[in-house]
Amino acid sequence: MKTSRHPVRRLTALLLTCGATTLGSSVKAANYEMKSYVQVGKTTRSAFAWCDAPDRILAVTLPSPALTGPGDVREVSLLRWLKNRSGTVGNFKYKIGLSEGAAGSTYIGLIPAGFKATRELASQNFIHLSNVQRPPEYRMERVVQFKTMQGENPCRYVPNAAFMGATAKRTVIVWDEGDAITYTTRNFDGTPGVYITDGKWTADDHGKAYLFKSEYGFDYEVYFSPFAAFLQVWKNGKKISTEPFLAYSISTPAK
Repeated sequence: MKTSRHPVRRLTALLLTCGATTLGSSVKAANYEMKSYVQVGKTTRSAFAWCDAPDRILAVTLPSPALTGPGDVREVSLLRWLKNRSGTVGNFKYKIGLSEGAAGSTYIGLIPAGFKATRELASQNFIHLSNVQRPPEYRMERVVQFKTMQGENPCRYVPNAAFMGATAKRTVIVWDEGDAITYTTRNFDGTPGVYITDGKWTADDHGKAYLFKSEYGFDYEVYFSPFAAFLQVWKNGKKISTEPFLAYSISTPAK
């Protein structure tokens, strides 16, 4: 790695160039604060929830105004990326709301915009969230599944990750225990992922970066903020790829 490289300066330049905007959403708790984001066109927006399903990435934008009660219904966008069609996105108009709670779970209706929002439809098509596996006991809130008219989509869950995001090619997970920072990937094409320990982090006013160095000459750098997030891979000091995150979650100690 060349000593003249400045990861956070590169992050700053990327964020200023992208011109993205965001809304605010968070899950606050005694110990951690979790926030999720989704890429909508060239803009990064706050996500109500997203799902790393076996064959697709699904994400729902945060409604505005926010849901305030079990009878509320709001318009949102449902984003879908199929893992076998790298980079192809579907953007669909949906409604969420008519929530119900049961046995440690919350079910929020997920209804296509062309259908009337009814309790019957909300009971058949929904986002399933855990009321137990979430901050403060866990760093990440668990999204159990997205159930739509196209079928059931169980979601990957990593309870104590500090960062989890999906690019068009892979899922990236970072654990940050302060004195131990670990990076791993799950590649969508079935090839083996990467697992690296002894990471480091750096930050400035625009965001944070996790830095990992492998024994084979590869460096992996995960940059994230509310405005954008990227995975960059370097080989012997030369950048070989940059992958924007389509959806991602950040968990930090609550202020």
